[in-house]
Amino acid sequence: MADIDIELTFKYSHGKDVLSSFALNAEIGKHILLLSPPESGKTTLARILTGSIPEYISGDLQGHFSFQGQDVLQMDIPERIGIVGRVSQNTDEMMLFSSIEEEISFPLENLGLDEEEREKRISYALGLFGLEKYRKVSTSELSGGEKRRLMLSVLFAVNPEIYILDEAFDELSPYWRKKLREAIRGLEHTVIVLASHMLEEYKGLFSCTLSIKDGSLEPYVLKLFSFPLLHLKEGRSVLTAEDLVIKREHRSSSELSSFSVTIPHFELHEGECLTLLGENGSGKSSLSRVLSGLLKEESGTVAIDGDPIALKNRRSRVAYLMQNPYEELFLPTVLDEAKSTKASPDDISKALDLFSLDPDDYVQELSYGRAKMLQAAVFYLLERKFAILDEMDSALSSDDFSSVLHAYASKGIGLLVITHDMSIASALPGRKLMIEGGMLHECK
Repeated sequence: MADIDIELTFKYSHGKDVLSSFALNAEIGKHILLLSPPESGKTTLARILTGSIPEYISGDLQGHFSFQGQDVLQMDIPERIGIVGRVSQNTDEMMLFSSIEEEISFPLENLGLDEEEREKRISYALGLFGLEKYRKVSTSELSGGEKRRLMLSVLFAVNPEIYILDEAFDELSPYWRKKLREAIRGLEHTVIVLASHMLEEYKGLFSCTLSIKDGSLEPYVLKLFSFPLLHLKEGRSVLTAEDLVIKREHRSSSELSSFSVTIPHFELHEGECLTLLGENGSGKSSLSRVLSGLLKEESGTVAIDGDPIALKNRRSRVAYLMQNPYEELFLPTVLDEAKSTKASPDDISKALDLFSLDPDDYVQELSYGRAKMLQAAVFYLLERKFAILDEMDSALSSDDFSSVLHAYASKGIGLLVITHDMSIASALPGRKLMIEGGMLHECK
């Protein structure tokens, strides 16, 4: 018998089959990449192995998961901490405490570690992912990429026998993707990375690459992909920002200075595609929130066609598709969310088909990637002239992300695409912008 022996069949209580005779056997220390599109069962697998299914999400689970002869499925969640842990693709669903230090310390206390050992592991994990100075900062003040690094810090501090990283490279800047790659390469423990699309950082890192198809494992077949040329429709409207200064205070810590970004000039034309790059926490999402009316600027002007737009009016002019789609989805079903746009039944039907959505699906039961497609469909129906896609490529297959871009481009919407994937950035048309050192500039 292999050190890790998994054979599972799982069906949700509402009748949806996810895993069918899923079998994975591995020796300790193997690094495995599971590369499959959204809705294939990756996150369900991670939740079963760590115990949240069927503990918190009901369904019919059959099979076994053993580690060195131990029956892990019979253990409760706290008992599994030292054996298997995960980083969720939705970082917000795993955060329990108000500060970074508390978030990392809690599972270490559950392991029964003394104060000296806890402090040693906390310091190591914070240093590994560059969060030392954020130790006392509230988790609510972190950017999406910083939250990802926090969840990685928690996992590496616990140091379980099996690491499960669910889309963990997404939302990280190229620098931190490289650091995560190095950290994984140095691990002697088993690592299972779950992903929806191939990244450059994955190459040469794994013992094997597999895919989930129809609920079962099979070898992954490399699919060469490139974005078809976006056919942009030029429009007359232009979104501009002049002499914009954005500040955000770290209210939870007096040790950190306030966050500031300066935007001397920004313009996005209707039908144009811009790409915005920058490190985690550099201010990309803050700029997006100002342009879309969710955050007030310190000074400067935001205008459309030369007319300044008050903060409260920007949301109806500029779509902002946030990193976490659940921050913008509130209603029970896919159809309820679509109807909230007041679009015609015919337009709703066409949009749901375009974005491959089932109107009867419950929103909270959608995979993270499918929730992003619903988020895209809602704003597509709202017909804003400008749209900001904040790491929309995260947790989506390349085909799904491409379909979103082409759907928006076909309407002549001005697109500001925020991404950390340099292969995507290089494939997209239009100008490239960068925020670094607190300043926005155009890449040459």
